[in-house]
Amino acid sequence: MNRGCAALLSGLLAGFVPAALASEEPDPAAPKGGATIAAGSSRAAASEILALFDAVQKDIRSLSADFSETTENPLLREPILARGRFYLTKPGSILWEYDAPEVMRFAVTGEEYVGYFPERKRAERRSVRRWSAQLFRFFGLGQATGELSRFYDIRVESGPDAGTDAFLLVLEPRRRRVRDRVEQVRLWVDRRTLLPRQVVYIGAEGYRRTIRFRNVRTNPELAASLFRLEIPVDVTITTGLSAFGAPARPR
Repeated sequence: MNRGCAALLSGLLAGFVPAALASEEPDPAAPKGGATIAAGSSRAAASEILALFDAVQKDIRSLSADFSETTENPLLREPILARGRFYLTKPGSILWEYDAPEVMRFAVTGEEYVGYFPERKRAERRSVRRWSAQLFRFFGLGQATGELSRFYDIRVESGPDAGTDAFLLVLEPRRRRVRDRVEQVRLWVDRRTLLPRQVVYIGAEGYRRTIRFRNVRTNPELAASLFRLEIPVDVTITTGLSAFGAPARPR
């Protein structure tokens, strides 16, 4: 796999692994009734924002959106620009469809991850049984902040970065081994709809991935077949995740 596509796949799945690692061992000292409010912030204002966010998350059954993505990494000569569509259905189906810079499909359905690279006649397939129940914690979709706060410190930030028409939620992993992969997640939430507008994943050593959403639709009718990637018989299928350096062996 070339370096650019490896970076894209790493970015796509980078959040799944930290979420899964965090969920295996939640912080016993974490609050169970609500999110952590940063020192110096207005507790009343932050609590109100998080309560509104929770009310919207509770009603999300499915989601679709167009996205644009920028991946920055010191190992890359220049940022990778990508675009495509995103689909999600609770409790455990996620699909990323990339149209550029290369046609790629990445799906998680139940306990299985499938990646498909049609132009290269290659695919990847791997069990994600250990992680399937935790994927939505990473996205912050359909999960109340009380649940998220078991694994992340959450605060509401104000100032120029937040803008005038969005709330900025900052999630920081509680466990060190999770922070080794993703140090911080910054989620911009539309003030009117309380839906995600932009998310930035900040990792170690200069890694930064920014995803901007548009045409966000809540609770669209999404057929189960949408998340099943049909792999042609002439495509080579490997196990593992090559972007993480996991062994990739022909099936």
